[in-house]
Amino acid sequence: MGVLRRRTSEALAAAWLLGAIALLAAAWSGASWRLFAQDDIGRFAHLEAEPVCLEVVATAPPTHYPAETPTAFRAIPSTDRTVVAARVVKLRSAADWREASGQCEVTIAGDAENIRPGDRLRVFGQLSRPLPAMNPGQRDSAAADRAERRLARVWSESPECVTTIDSGEASAFARSIASLRQGAIDAFDKRLTPRAAPLARAMLLGDPSGLSAEDFDAYRYTGTVHLLVVSGFHVGLIAFTPFLFLICGLVSKRTASLLGIALVVVYVAIVGGQSSALRAGIVAIAACVAALAGRRPISVNTLAGAAVVVFALSPGAWVAPGTRLSFLATATLLEVAGYAAKREAAVTPPLERLIRSTRSPLDRLTRGACRWIVWALAASVLVQITTGPLVASEYHLVSFAAAPLSLVLTPFVYLQMIGGVGTLFCEIFGLNWLVALPAWLASVSSEGLDSAVKATATFDGSSIWTAGPAPWWVLAWTVWLAVASAIAVFWPTHGWVTTRLGLALLAAAFVPSLWNFVSANDELRCSFIAVGHGSSTLIETPDGRVVLVDAGALTAPDHVADVVARTLWARGVHRIDTLVLTHPDTDHYNAVPGLLERFAIGQVLTTTLMFPMWLDPDDHSGPTELARMLDAAGVPVQTVEMGDRWRVGEAEFLVLHPDEIGVAGSDNANSLVLGVEYAGRRVLLPGDLESPGTEWLMRQEPYDCDLLLAPHHGSARSDPAGFAAWCLPDQVVVSSGEARTVAQDSFTARGASVWETYERGFVSGAVSGSGVRVSAWR
Repeated sequence: MGVLRRRTSEALAAAWLLGAIALLAAAWSGASWRLFAQDDIGRFAHLEAEPVCLEVVATAPPTHYPAETPTAFRAIPSTDRTVVAARVVKLRSAADWREASGQCEVTIAGDAENIRPGDRLRVFGQLSRPLPAMNPGQRDSAAADRAERRLARVWSESPECVTTIDSGEASAFARSIASLRQGAIDAFDKRLTPRAAPLARAMLLGDPSGLSAEDFDAYRYTGTVHLLVVSGFHVGLIAFTPFLFLICGLVSKRTASLLGIALVVVYVAIVGGQSSALRAGIVAIAACVAALAGRRPISVNTLAGAAVVVFALSPGAWVAPGTRLSFLATATLLEVAGYAAKREAAVTPPLERLIRSTRSPLDRLTRGACRWIVWALAASVLVQITTGPLVASEYHLVSFAAAPLSLVLTPFVYLQMIGGVGTLFCEIFGLNWLVALPAWLASVSSEGLDSAVKATATFDGSSIWTAGPAPWWVLAWTVWLAVASAIAVFWPTHGWVTTRLGLALLAAAFVPSLWNFVSANDELRCSFIAVGHGSSTLIETPDGRVVLVDAGALTAPDHVADVVARTLWARGVHRIDTLVLTHPDTDHYNAVPGLLERFAIGQVLTTTLMFPMWLDPDDHSGPTELARMLDAAGVPVQTVEMGDRWRVGEAEFLVLHPDEIGVAGSDNANSLVLGVEYAGRRVLLPGDLESPGTEWLMRQEPYDCDLLLAPHHGSARSDPAGFAAWCLPDQVVVSSGEARTVAQDSFTARGASVWETYERGFVSGAVSGSGVRVSAWR
């Protein structure tokens, strides 16, 4: 840079310097993503869990998650769990121990909150790799963990499987911080009301253990879920506290800045070094350093410097949507603050400022409050606009209530922060005679905030589910915002460039839809969504109709609904014309309630055995509850039986089993067996068919097919060999959460190609007159 600066220009020198920094950042990011030690625990982990015994050191306070509320749509009851981030030290191999390294996440079924950072633990459990994205549009847990340099997870059945063998790994500072954190948690539980304490712990200490899934849903639907983590607002208030003493003339600027840095470091350590708090802490420290150097405390340069530090410490931070959201929102607020200051200076001549100084304090306070409300609302709206595409793309949820609700909640958050910090201050210094006042303030403000959020969440239309823009468009949107800001600052007379680029960006959003329309072909698409042990088959006809056959799995209903919905959105599906339910097993329908929230469903087709004849008010079983939901949503339900046929575009659907009364057997034996015929090709979807339904079906005329979904997830009870001989499939898909050797061998012996969603993820078959072309996601 020095050579170029002397020989050419500063601009060219700066460009070369930025290029060098970019290349260095790329190399650092690539090394962090790809390079791991030879003995990293991730090298011993596989997707299929295996027994393991480890010695690890806890690196962060444990987080306890209570069991979710029981529901008729959950096949396996939820339990309490404790999650601990840990550093691996040793791995047992037979009777010997070997050195190991790397990070892992230990999940313990039950309450194990007695673990402290620095504790050396012996863990017995199941070792596995994080699950990668198995479907288009699905969240990639493996990538998220890899960004944190974590390649393995361990599941322990109970707290008895985890023992503390040494507590001396942590430094005195770390032990003091852990003690302070636990003391703060205990103080909130002791002094605040039962309703307020969990919320205060989440917002002020980063401990969400007392909040239920329903609590998170309410904040998510209202666009205020960011309040449940320690954010820049909390860290900013902590950093600003010493500057209040500076304003009062009690300390110097140097002392206030150094004290602010110290408080931020301690606070970030107390909340466990969470990524959101760490990002905010870096920004706050940068602001304090800038103030110490006599520069503007909060500026774009400060934010950029904080970004450099964040990505230097955690190169994979770019993977997390929260990182991008926080920096984008902060940059927007900086722009609004700068514009507001310039406008205030431009529209307020000296005479007006003189007149203002003569007004009464109450008048000035009232006018100032009104101006603050206007600018706060404008800032909130602009933040929603700038971050909206990213939120819609990552979370598929748009909240219209977020901007006005943020304005309402701001006073509650301020009061909660003051009351919470005051409560902790009184507890630390033993001011028992005074602690009731800040505790009351924290409780009232927390309960008021919670009531406002949950009341807003009950309003229809406060939020909507959406497919969201494509990731490339979100990136282009972010670049356009940066270009628009630069043009406004450096080339204000070239606003037409911003306008034209914005119009081009808007037009580009419609390019994928236009391309799909132009490139449409005559293929019927039959896709099998990888949901683990469960089933969901997506059928897309050439004319754009959508039929979904089953939607469920043994995992949590919300998780399955999220996986299926993201896959449908990624496929460009916004409406389900027909939903076919094969039988009343939870792993085939528990995602339907979530899909009802996200999609319009034209009709439901099922057998006479799926739902009860009448809805008993005392019956809260899964099928009955689902029938109530469908009725409340106005979705018509029709029953079909053997011999029924109907057409969807050029595709013909045929019911092969059961008849009106079914067979004398289980729900599986009475699964709806559906044949799909298109362009002379056949697809067979037998649900969970097993004996005696299998024998009943195979007594009919053989149904030779080109593409088959293996019955009952490919289990031996479905008679794979006999079924293969009856329908002679060319391609077979097994939808299961584990390898199915019997099904693999049986269908392969008949000359069929077998695709397992457990290994290959999303499997899609393109059906046309020339045959069936099958492809897989992995």
